[in-house]
Amino acid sequence: MSSRPCVRQFAESPYRTSGLSNLGCHSNSSRAMMRVTVWRTSPRGQIGVPRLKRILSFGFLLMGFSFTVTQGLLIRELLVAFFGNELSIGLILGNWLILEAVGSGLLGRLADRWRGKAPSFAALQVLFALFLPLCLYAAYTSRSIVGAIPGEGVGLIPIFYSSFLILTPLALVDGAMFAFGCRAYSHLTSDEASSIGWVYVYEALGAIAGGIVFTYLFIPFLYSLQIVLILSGLNLLSAALVLASSDSSNPGLIVVPVLLTASLGFLLSPQAEEVQRWATRQQWTGYNLVYSENSVYGNVAVVQREAQYTFYADGIPILTAPVPDVALSEEIVHLPLLFIPQPRRALVLSGGVGGVLHELAKYPLKQIDYAELDPLLIKAVLRFPTPLTLSELSDPRLTVEYVDGQLLVRRKEWGIAPHPKEGYDLVIVNLPYPSTLQLNRFYTVEFFQIVRGLLAKEGVLVIGCPGTLTYMSDELRDLNTMAYHTLQQTFSYVRPIPGDVTLWLASPSDELSTVPLGALVERWEGRGLETQLLTASHIRLRLGQRRLDWFWTSLGEEKGGKALVNRDLHPVGLFYGLSYWNALFSPHLARVFAFTGRLNLWSLSLPIIGCGLLFLTVVKLTAKGKGAIVPMAIATTGFTGMTADLIIIFAFQTLYGYVYHWIGLLITAFMAGLSLGGLLMTRRLAGIGSERPILLKLELAIVLYWALLPMALSNLYSRITYPLVFTSTQGILLFLNALAGFLVGSQFPLANRMWLKGREALGGTAGVLYACDLVGAFLGSIVVSVVLMPVLGILETCLLAAILKLGSLLLVVALPPRS
Repeated sequence: MSSRPCVRQFAESPYRTSGLSNLGCHSNSSRAMMRVTVWRTSPRGQIGVPRLKRILSFGFLLMGFSFTVTQGLLIRELLVAFFGNELSIGLILGNWLILEAVGSGLLGRLADRWRGKAPSFAALQVLFALFLPLCLYAAYTSRSIVGAIPGEGVGLIPIFYSSFLILTPLALVDGAMFAFGCRAYSHLTSDEASSIGWVYVYEALGAIAGGIVFTYLFIPFLYSLQIVLILSGLNLLSAALVLASSDSSNPGLIVVPVLLTASLGFLLSPQAEEVQRWATRQQWTGYNLVYSENSVYGNVAVVQREAQYTFYADGIPILTAPVPDVALSEEIVHLPLLFIPQPRRALVLSGGVGGVLHELAKYPLKQIDYAELDPLLIKAVLRFPTPLTLSELSDPRLTVEYVDGQLLVRRKEWGIAPHPKEGYDLVIVNLPYPSTLQLNRFYTVEFFQIVRGLLAKEGVLVIGCPGTLTYMSDELRDLNTMAYHTLQQTFSYVRPIPGDVTLWLASPSDELSTVPLGALVERWEGRGLETQLLTASHIRLRLGQRRLDWFWTSLGEEKGGKALVNRDLHPVGLFYGLSYWNALFSPHLARVFAFTGRLNLWSLSLPIIGCGLLFLTVVKLTAKGKGAIVPMAIATTGFTGMTADLIIIFAFQTLYGYVYHWIGLLITAFMAGLSLGGLLMTRRLAGIGSERPILLKLELAIVLYWALLPMALSNLYSRITYPLVFTSTQGILLFLNALAGFLVGSQFPLANRMWLKGREALGGTAGVLYACDLVGAFLGSIVVSVVLMPVLGILETCLLAAILKLGSLLLVVALPPRS
């Protein structure tokens, strides 16, 4: 996998270049004669080599730091425009990785033809610094590119081409810098292969620092333009140092300091904040944007129209005040409470402020607990107070917990967080349908089992799914059927309330099925609550048998169709959620999703096995294709590296909830393992005689990792109820992710040494293998999160990764002993 995390000696002396734009080529035949002897015969070179090595090392650290921060920043801004489900995230990240691969594999070949190696790397740093603010502005105006307004859904094709255009300049430079950096560093060492390894390690270490600084320093305290200007300034400073150490007569020494001064001057000026506000308003053209701020969890924006405020989270409208979504707020509270004679306690998991809490306050409840993940949302609501939100948040019965909802219920289950001994009479999960892995955790059997333990004897759980009162499409049917079957695994009584939003009620009590409609209406009238929509007639309509019969018939005669049960280790609900999303915004791809839903482990394994055996036969019989084995091994390792990162992060979230700093630690653990693996292997390269046996051992170790990982995860899940296992699992998952990174990082320097033999183009060699690594990571980022984990489940995805690497191992076996 690339040494970047989400979410990478044989030419003329660098002192003899003529500037940033000097693109002159040199003869390939002269490379072997030039080596590093230039440095040894020049007194200035003897002093300059160590200094330039240190400066380039700083440049490589900054390279990993910059690309990690830039990737995270631009993806966050684009998700505000395009909504953050697994498809849009996968497309945006996929475009970045593919463009990186093009920059590394194709543009990287130019590294061996450039005369000025270190100045060429500096030139790319300057380009990166100049492209950054332009790409940030393009991200802000991305909705204008596709012709969409804020809050409007965007299809897959517009997301693909707009993000592709926006990311192209930076991602191409990103990929090319690795190859140019390897070539520049090789001038200063006697071992070409180790130079690639060192660049790889430095970049990985920079990526670790970038992830930590971006999460805990940049996002909480700086706005996007400030981050971009800091990155531009650092890259210009690094470029100036490289140029100063390689050629004092380089004209870039005049241009770059001027650009650096301008960048820092603008960063420190009050105009920077004005430009930031202006650029942010471009994201909300046609709206009166009064507030926009980022937290570690996402972006919160507020739009005002007269006296009405609409609050957005990552571009999605989530509440309005002082006039809320009356229909949803009243129905999601009052309809479930009809089945509870005397409600006393309620728990709201997200989406409470802006209507739901207001409706709950109408009851004589003793306790209202409310979980909201992002404190910034409540901060924004309090900054723009309305009578509705002030009355909700000032209720003395209300306790607000700024924590992931799943983590809160698990803490209550364990007794870590307080919960009523009598149990909750009502638990409301007011979240969107499962279109992301994070959201899917609230729709699984395991989550419902925890909630079941917190309910009172007659308590009711209510969740929402997209609904209809006319025609039910296949995607809508599968999504609602999944919800029904999954709830049935835990609750004895499950009842839908059909509508534009289908409310699913689940309870251990038979009140859901035995209380006649007339008694429910009488109970409602006896409560005498003031509502805008809900009346006795409306209740008869919503709960009427005729509508219920139509709904069951639309789902299928057996009340369920063919949809599967949604589980933590088999998040099929995500696939159904993405299928529904796709039907809304890209209906022409419906057949693709239908085909994907029919895939299984064997239908995916057999083509992999068949292609592997066919290629192996061709290699054995014709001796052709051997040159593709090492790149294929790197590509499959990139794929499995990304797969390990995604699976372990998701496994952590299903067990402990969405804890942002722990997600950062998991990614850091992978990168630390990758850095350590790359470092140890790079130091060993000089003493390695034949690389093939070591590569075979690494391939075998990766196969064993994937064969054992599903057993480890299954054991952890089965014993998670034990306190010691629950507390120690965090460390175990950190170790598993670090181990995956270690195996990935160990293979890359070794493969580069093997691939470099018989080739003079070091830049092209590093670029090609790095591109293969990125392509594998790209496939992993999309295929694993969108297809494999939802359709196959986590355990079978691990087995498929083992089969893929087993095929790669067999190909490596086919290499000659002295490859």
